[in-house]
Amino acid sequence: MKQPAVQQLPMQQSAMPQASVKPALPKHRLFVYGTLQLPERVHEIIGRTLEGIPAHLDGYRSGLVARADFPGIVPDAAARSTGQLLAGLTESELILFDDYEGELYHRILVTAALDPVKSISGDHPITAWTYVIAPWAQARVTQQPWTIGWYRQLQQGRVTYRG
Repeated sequence: MKQPAVQQLPMQQSAMPQASVKPALPKHRLFVYGTLQLPERVHEIIGRTLEGIPAHLDGYRSGLVARADFPGIVPDAAARSTGQLLAGLTESELILFDDYEGELYHRILVTAALDPVKSISGDHPITAWTYVIAPWAQARVTQQPWTIGWYRQLQQGRVTYRG
């Protein structure tokens, strides 16, 4: 007995495998108050330069770390630390900053604010990462102020253990 012919239908488009779309990597912000305000330092660490936006962080005091030439911040309800906000960082870049900062600092989430001069909306709170001195070293943060100008002057022709 003869079998009936089977008609072959073309494969439908929906059955074709689709290219997977990777979700965009989340971008992070980092409030910096010390040597990470220097574009050349940021470039050394992550391989690109970011423009910092003037910002401040209430509830933290910054000061020179004893026996060092870099600052640290510690909690202080009455204080304000000035610095910059770096935006558009990837998770892998944050890890590079973690390696740079080492065990003396811990990265935590804080609420910073752009300085009113640079912000259209004024003192708008922004969630960002920052590095605070580890609890075991907080007593090393002195009352002596630390500024980029002072650091640049000090560093002319000199390299620190971090440089």
